[in-house]
Amino acid sequence: MSAVLRVADLDTHGEWLPLDVGPGLLPAYCAVTGWSGTEPPAGLASVVGRLAYTRGRPMPPGGVLREISQTTRGKVPADGRWQARIESTVVGERAGRRRVAIVTDLRDAGATPVASVRFLVDWPAGAQ
Repeated sequence: MSAVLRVADLDTHGEWLPLDVGPGLLPAYCAVTGWSGTEPPAGLASVVGRLAYTRGRPMPPGGVLREISQTTRGKVPADGRWQARIESTVVGERAGRRRVAIVTDLRDAGATPVASVRFLVDWPAGAQ
């Protein structure tokens, strides 16, 4: 894998990858956003989904996030141990930028579904 994230690196080809964000992410997210509901915190799955598809690598400069949508399916793992499966598809191109749909399915370490997050990204022109 290269240092900067490439489109070819996104898809896990059906494999579930472990993602440990630690037990501090959930309380920190709630503190920062003011979330105090009993339902899963809105937006946390988007944060975890992005961490999952980047795998800690920087995005190439010049990209544009066009859209995020998420479906919550279950309780956020309090221990911070997630699993992620990422599917990516190039859905078009404009002015040399590839439009990439990235779907990140998230579940807890026991394989209970938590959320699915879809990102629509315009990949920078000239980036792999």
